[in-house]
Amino acid sequence: MNTHTETRTSSHWHHKLYQVRCYLYHQMIRILGLPYLVLWYLVGWRIEQGIPDIEKYVVLAAPHTSNWDLLIMLPAALQNGRFPRILMKHTLFRGPLGWVLDMIGAIPIDRTQPHNIIPALVAEVEQSKNIILVFTPEGTRKKTDHWKSGFYYVALGAKVPIICEYVDYKRKRVGAGLILYPSGDIASDFAQIRTFYENNGCGKHPDQLSDIVLKPSHGQL
Repeated sequence: MNTHTETRTSSHWHHKLYQVRCYLYHQMIRILGLPYLVLWYLVGWRIEQGIPDIEKYVVLAAPHTSNWDLLIMLPAALQNGRFPRILMKHTLFRGPLGWVLDMIGAIPIDRTQPHNIIPALVAEVEQSKNIILVFTPEGTRKKTDHWKSGFYYVALGAKVPIICEYVDYKRKRVGAGLILYPSGDIASDFAQIRTFYENNGCGKHPDQLSDIVLKPSHGQL
């Protein structure tokens, strides 16, 4: 068997494996999604305005002050029968945990090579038929003096909208209001994002809210 044939065979089986993973992934959403939504509703949470059913987009999940944030905000995406993809440290993708993370669509991020991250994420969005890519722009649950801007450059490069989703622990509400198509003028676009989050959302730990300003060196995750 020549090299070309071996490569084609390998690609074929990789595609088959991907199809199996996608099937299992969607079955998991059907099995686990409804019970979780029922529990979420019973404890008092509600969706004020859901995320529109757009094929591809970047989601800002803010404010981010607790490990519970993404789970609490998850139903806004699940209502469209889709599961968002989150970014996680590449070192977690080992052993059984790595298999699970791969199954749920998590994307490994190697922060030791920051210059490769944004191009790789742009390519991931471009090559996907539909994708919800989630960013927590603060980059941490603790208070910081800035937001990271990598989300903006991924959306700009992939030519997809940014949807601003918020969580309000005080009222037990989640929602998605602002839909922004990046213009390339990050200062003007971010002013709209800042205004939105200044008027929407309440973190679980308000004392840990980060300043909604961009770091001078753009393009970081």
